[in-house]
Amino acid sequence: MACTPDVLKEIPLFGLLDDDERAILAAQVDLRQFEPRQRIYKRDEPASGAFVMVRGSVAVSTIDDDNQVVVLHTPSHGEAFGLAAMLSGTAHTTSAMAIE
Repeated sequence: MACTPDVLKEIPLFGLLDDDERAILAAQVDLRQFEPRQRIYKRDEPASGAFVMVRGSVAVSTIDDDNQVVVLHTPSHGEAFGLAAMLSGTAHTTSAMAIE
């Protein structure tokens, strides 16, 4: 689904952009909706982009040495996740799953 500049205006990360800059960015952004328990990305997958939480909740997790799932972060509205892998051009070191 296409993103509108109004959606980006509500995200603190993009707070310093003016209306024209937000419009340019919005043209490059897709809004995606995930069902509860739907995987957003998996550890060791190549990063294809980053994500910004608009609404709902997500668990960003890893597996510890005892093969237990450890939730590292639950991004709130406006927070980015998956960004480090995208910027470094590497695979994800975590997994992300929609909670709601």
